[in-house]
Amino acid sequence: MKGFTPFEITIIRTNLRPAKAGLFRTGFRGFSLLEVLVSTAILGFLIAGIYGVLNIGNMTYNTDLGLLDLQQNARQAMHWMVRELRESASSEIVISEDSSQITFNTPNEGGIQYYYDTQENQIIREYPAGTTRILANNIESLNFSLNGSLLEIQVRARKTQRPDLTLFFKEQVRLRNE
Repeated sequence: MKGFTPFEITIIRTNLRPAKAGLFRTGFRGFSLLEVLVSTAILGFLIAGIYGVLNIGNMTYNTDLGLLDLQQNARQAMHWMVRELRESASSEIVISEDSSQITFNTPNEGGIQYYYDTQENQIIREYPAGTTRILANNIESLNFSLNGSLLEIQVRARKTQRPDLTLFFKEQVRLRNE
């Protein structure tokens, strides 16, 4: 073997020797079919495990993000209602028969109305008459109840995704202007 160093010649001769033992005898040293299949199976299990962990992490992230959005939306609506209702007097509050609509007056404004839109699953604020603003989406129910100068507001929010998310908020408001 001309043109090779002694080290390269040793490597070439070692690789050209037939295998002495093993499942399959070949003229060259290398990986047997069994070794390749085992390493492929191990690699497959590792990839499947990593995919499973990433998939669970992604589902958890989406669930938490949906829950956060739902909670933020319902709390913001509740805060808005409580702030305005606190300025009202119980004698100026009118609650509908199904308890999902309230009309009230404050010292500065009159005829403010909050109600639950069953078609769109939203909490709506109407003031002045005919001018509406959406306070919250994904609302399942809205209930008002008045006991003396204590007004109770209950909001149930629900978002359908995998899994379904449901939140329940209950707030008691002591009316200031009695």
